[in-house]
Amino acid sequence: MDGVKKILRKLNIQFEENVSGARLTSFCVGGGVALVIKPRSIEQMRDALTLLEENEVGYHLLGRGSNVVISDAGYGGAIVLTSLLNDIISDGNALIAGAGATLRALAVEAQKNSLTGLEFAHGIPGSVGGGIYMNAGAYGGEISKALSSCECYDVKNGVFLKLNSQDCDFSYRHSVFQERRELAVLSARFELERGDGDAILEKMNDLRASRLSKQPLEYPSAGSTFKRPKDNFAGKLIEDAGLKGYCVGGACVSEKHAGFVINKGGATVSDVAGLIEHIRKEVNDKFGVLLECEIEFIE
Repeated sequence: MDGVKKILRKLNIQFEENVSGARLTSFCVGGGVALVIKPRSIEQMRDALTLLEENEVGYHLLGRGSNVVISDAGYGGAIVLTSLLNDIISDGNALIAGAGATLRALAVEAQKNSLTGLEFAHGIPGSVGGGIYMNAGAYGGEISKALSSCECYDVKNGVFLKLNSQDCDFSYRHSVFQERRELAVLSARFELERGDGDAILEKMNDLRASRLSKQPLEYPSAGSTFKRPKDNFAGKLIEDAGLKGYCVGGACVSEKHAGFVINKGGATVSDVAGLIEHIRKEVNDKFGVLLECEIEFIE
C-alpha cells in the first residue's frame, strides 16, 4: 500500500488514510478504511483504478454512500470516491452528468431547463453512478427510463466504453454493473422531454412533501432497506409481522415507515446486520416471503 500512496502523490491524486466508515455512508456506521482516494477528473479516476488493479489492492467505488455500510472491523483496501466528478451539462433535451453528481442536483438542473422525467430522483439521496448501479427509482420512476448512455472505464482491460441503456441490463434495482465490477461508471447522458418548469417544480415539491411525511428522514439510514417483493410491499410485511420499533442495539425498525432500518443512535454494522436478518426470518416464518436486502456490506 505504501507504494500505491507514493504513486498517488506523484500523480497529484488526493487521498486520505484511516478514514472512519461512518463519515462515508448515510447510515453513519462502520469501521476505518485504510485508503480513501478522491480523483478530480476522469483521467485521475482512470489512473487511480489502474494503479489499484495493477497492485492487486481491493477497492470499491463509492458515490454518496447512501446504500452501503462498511464493516465494524473496517476495510483494508481502498474506497474510490466519485464525488468530485460532479459536473452537469445541458445539451438540448439532454443532461450529461458526472458519476458523482447527486441525483437531487440532476433533478434540479432538469427542472431549471424545463425538462421532465427526473422528478422522482429529487429525493433520492444518492449519486448518478450509484443510481445507475442499482437502477434507483421511486414513485414509479427509474433511472433506466431516463438514461440514454453512460461512459465507463473497464479497469481490467484498460479501455473506455460507451454503454447504451439497453447494454446495462436494467431490471428492478439491478444493472450489469453489479456483476461486472470491473466497469466504473464515469458519466451519463439522460434524454428527457420538454415540459413546463413550474409544473415540474410542483411535482418535485409534492414528492418531497410525501417523503417528509412518510419516511424517517430525521434519522441516519440507507433508505429503503429491502427490495419490493413481488405483489407486496416490504414495509407492510414488516409491520404486519409486528416489528415496527423493534431494535437490535442502536439499529431500529422505523415506527414511521417499517421499510426503513434506522440508526437511532450508537448503532454498529453488527446491529444493522443482526436486525436485518431478524426481520428476514420473522417475515419469512410468518408469510413465506424472503426479503432481499438492498444494502451492500463492504468487508
